[in-house]
Formats: sequence, structure tokens, C-alpha cells
Amino acid sequence: MGDVVAMPICSFPGVFFEPEVIDLMSEALDAACKVLRHAGQPKVVREVIARRIIAAASIGERDPVRLRAAALAARQAKLAEASDCFNLVRNP
Repeated sequence: MGDVVAMPICSFPGVFFEPEVIDLMSEALDAACKVLRHAGQPKVVREVIARRIIAAASIGERDPVRLRAAALAARQAKLAEASDCFNLVRNP
């Protein structure tokens, strides 16, 4: 097995991940983006999702399912808020 090389993330100075963690983060990013593509989200959202995954990983999360959930959590909150507003308009 080769040497372990830490890789810096430019947007998060001082944050480094081992290659195995980057693989998990990539898996989570691909899964989250797949969900968003099915929801008709633009490709520019990929960077936002990546930043959320990096943020969750930087505080120790390593489970790809939870990383994906963290990345999509804000989207879910916005959908719930929009739904609540829609219900208020329909049922004042």
C-alpha cells in the first residue's frame, strides 16, 4: 500500500482529509447530486452541496449517508418552509 497523502480543500483553509475520507465524501456528493438532478435542480447547486459535505466531514462525520443528509438538509428545510407558506395562503 502507498503512502497516505492528505489533500487540502481550498475553500476550507487548514482542513485536510485522507484519501479514504475523500472517497466517502465523493460518494455522498454523487448521491446528493443524483437526488437533485431528479428534482430538476441546476448543476450550480453541486458546489453548495460539496461545501456542506466538506463542512460536515470537517467536524468528523464519515458516514456517506449522513454526509448526504447533511448536504440536503437545508433543501428539505426550505421545501418545508415553502409548503407551510403555501398552506397559509390556501387556508388563511
